[in-house]
Amino acid sequence: MGTAKGEIEYAVRRAHNIFDYWNEQTGFVGKFTGYYYELLSVIEDAVHCGAQVAVGVEEKLESEKFQKEVEEFYCNNKEKNI
Repeated sequence: MGTAKGEIEYAVRRAHNIFDYWNEQTGFVGKFTGYYYELLSVIEDAVHCGAQVAVGVEEKLESEKFQKEVEEFYCNNKEKNI
């Protein structure tokens, strides 16, 4: 096909297109909303995780680097309804 980077970019676009089609059919989340972009980000991370597994590499994704801080923030502020 092409370079690994090009193949991953293609896989991300394909996954986004699959999600967009499904989302248009179901009306699950409004397009171009915050939730929509969050879901696209999760889908992109899933593609990158799959690519890492395929080549036997495991590196933290950008979204994982702040995971502990986010969990601590929400646990510490749970009673404040943040």
